[in-house]
Parts: sequence; C-alpha cells; structure tokens
Amino acid sequence: MDVVVSGELMTNCYIIGEGTEAIIVDPGTDFSPIKKYLERNSLKPKYVLVTHAHFDHIGSVAQIKKLGATVYMSEIDYTFLRGADFFDTTDEQVEPFNADVLLNDGDEFTLLNHDFRVIHTPGHTPGGVCYVMDNKRIFSGDTLFKLTVGRWDFKYGNGADLVKSLKKLFALPGDYEVYPGHGEETTLDFERKYNPYAAI
Repeated sequence: MDVVVSGELMTNCYIIGEGTEAIIVDPGTDFSPIKKYLERNSLKPKYVLVTHAHFDHIGSVAQIKKLGATVYMSEIDYTFLRGADFFDTTDEQVEPFNADVLLNDGDEFTLLNHDFRVIHTPGHTPGGVCYVMDNKRIFSGDTLFKLTVGRWDFKYGNGADLVKSLKKLFALPGDYEVYPGHGEETTLDFERKYNPYAAI
C-alpha cells in the first residue's frame, strides 16, 4: 500500500495494489498523481472507497469510475451529495458520479483478498465512515488525525457526534494502524494516549 497526496488540500489518497488491480481510498481533486502512480505500477483501479463526500476526497472519483472502478461510499453522505448543497462552503465543483455500493454501519465486504468493515463515524459529515481493513488498519478519513480530529464547523458538521465517533474508535479492542485523510499516519494506541480529544 502507498499514499499519493492529491490536490491543494493535500488529501491522502491510499492505493492498495494486488497483482494488476488496485483499491483506491479517497481520490482527491488532482487525478494526475494518482494516474501516474497507477501507470507506473501497471495497476488498474478496481474499487474506490470514499470515507466522506467532501470535495477534496471525491474530486477524482468520476475519472476513476470511467476506468471501470466500482465505487463504495456511505449511503448517508451519498444522499446529501445528491440531494443537498454539500459544498456551499467552497467554490469547488466536483464532476458528478453514481456510487455503486451504498454502505451503512457494520457492513462487511471483501475486495482483492482484503476484508473490510465499515464504522459509521459522523461528526465531520453526517455519513462519514472509517474502513477497518484486515482487522489491523483503519482508514479514518477526516474523523481522526494524528494528535487532533476533523473539523465540525462546516455545514452539517456536529461536534457532539464527532466525540461519540471518537469514543467508538477508541473502544475498539487492540491497536490499529491509522491512515488519516490528511497528514501523517499514526496508531490507535498512540491517539488513545496522546490525542487531547481522547479525554473528552
């Protein structure tokens, strides 16, 4: 697995390659570095996983979907994306796309020999999710960062919900590698110990 940083907001786009196919988590607004990575490694995008529907995490979804990828994302955020002005705090335009698989809390599935579990973690957005992969890695989107958490002051954000989501993550048994939507990777044990929001 590798990370490709995409777009002006430096979104972490994670690419999990297996053979000649790949799973892409949160393709940001700039498709160019993602495309270059795929071409350099002779990978065909097979699946896209979206943690939440803010523009900087879905900006390249439509382009990747045109290459044949199947798109997985939260049913709640997809509903907001399709039916409400989710981007009224920005001037960004995202090419429309149709999600193929709509997800809810507790859903489980297997892609390219990797097992995934969905944890609904609202707060940053109403339908934000984290993906637990192979029971050892968490793609946390903009819910949990190293030593901090995602913003909740956007429209549809909710600080109380975010706190509950953090408690849900911190209550998971054992340690996990954590791969956030921006910034450095971390671990759940480290965040339990040092993240100031863990004590709330």
